[in-house]
Amino acid sequence: MRFLAVLILMLATVHLACAAPMTLDYVCRYNCQSSQGVDHLLTAIGIGNNRAIIAGYQALALVDINSLISDPNSYIFRLTGLNARNLYLHGNYVFVNLNAFGSAGASAWGFAVVRIDGDTLTKVKTVGESGTLLEKMCISGNYLYVTAHSRGIRVFDITNPANPVQVGSLDDPRFVDCFDIAVSGNTAYVADGAGGLKVVDVSNPASPVYVNGEDLNTAVGTAQSVTVRDGKVYLALGTGGLAVYDGGDLSSRQVISTNGAFAEDMAWVGDYLAVSTYPGIRIFDVSGGLPTLVASDNSTRRGSGTLRICCGVGAAENNRVLVADWNYTDIYELKPASQSTQADINGSQQRIRFPAAQTTQLVTLSNNGRGNLNISSVSAPSGISVNYSGGTLAPGQSTSFGITYNGTSSVSGAVQFAANDPDENPLPVQVFARTANLDPGEPAVDFTLPLQSRDPVTSQWTETSFTLSQQRGKVVFFNVYGSW
Repeated sequence: MRFLAVLILMLATVHLACAAPMTLDYVCRYNCQSSQGVDHLLTAIGIGNNRAIIAGYQALALVDINSLISDPNSYIFRLTGLNARNLYLHGNYVFVNLNAFGSAGASAWGFAVVRIDGDTLTKVKTVGESGTLLEKMCISGNYLYVTAHSRGIRVFDITNPANPVQVGSLDDPRFVDCFDIAVSGNTAYVADGAGGLKVVDVSNPASPVYVNGEDLNTAVGTAQSVTVRDGKVYLALGTGGLAVYDGGDLSSRQVISTNGAFAEDMAWVGDYLAVSTYPGIRIFDVSGGLPTLVASDNSTRRGSGTLRICCGVGAAENNRVLVADWNYTDIYELKPASQSTQADINGSQQRIRFPAAQTTQLVTLSNNGRGNLNISSVSAPSGISVNYSGGTLAPGQSTSFGITYNGTSSVSGAVQFAANDPDENPLPVQVFARTANLDPGEPAVDFTLPLQSRDPVTSQWTETSFTLSQQRGKVVFFNVYGSW
């Protein structure tokens, strides 16, 4: 028996190691920051005929992928007034999960029904439930399944897609924070935030029944997205990585690390699983049991170096991957690595904040692509010098050098590496020194902030205060989501 177990392990290891390397070749980009209005993009979906619908905070954009190759600002039609979050295609209708709708103050949350009329998108109606935030959805047969955070799930009959009719719901106290749902046969799998994976019987969609699930003690990470393929359930776990289950068997859970990158959304590109993580897109081969990473692309900062978060992913025909990361939607073609000739620049650091004294930071540039990377020039703001002027890196090759601050100037800018990477030219490394804010090594001025905390048992909120000087001897973390 011991010999058999070792043999099985060796076979599994060999199979995983033989996953064919793939690459993401850049095709084009949709620029949502142009004159039509700023849309922070969240996700996209292919609708056939080389077209896609791209969702943003202000609108839906119907685009022709081939037209974007020559003009990244082009679109066929733009439907404004929708604070869109996710898209679900059903015939010539799209169900659009909304961040909010209604009058000022967003009195309700829900989803919109949008009809695709040739070159036009028409909003048919909105569906909502007062006081209930509806989240991600899935379609199975003539039913639309919708998650509702702590309120569980809702089921709509979409036999007439223009007029969804709610026929069932499950509001169970064992739900923690339902983010997403996937249905296979008579079983629904719910990504329940910090509550992990939940399993629901939907053999009667009008009366879903809770079967079993993880809880706050047994779950890993925060379940953001769920999908099912060939009896396997895949769960994106935020910073927890990617989990795989054999159907509803919770004990079969296996977790694949994403190296701390926040895994939020998933889509199938042929037989490959695309996972959006905040730093960029990851492609997994799932044919060997456990998902094996076969391709990736970082998209956190490009162009001017402004912050970007890869939060949505979709698929289109011709193995195209639609990656929505706030400022742009980047479109790639997933193909065998042997067929690619593109270069891919990658930097070890994206942001350097220097202390007040002169200092040098080591930076490594790598070519993760399949063609030669030609770095033609390097520019830096005043006060910064770079011990590298450019050159050629073969596929897989790297070079390391120092970026030095002179110790006297106030700096807020970016070192730019001009290269022949088709989607990251130039590559920016943001640099800061002697800013108006707190810099490394600089003593912090004492401050007090209001502090709210919630009792996990009574759910009651209490308000106290946080004073920095009272935290001496402790390690204090400050997390900032963003500011505008």
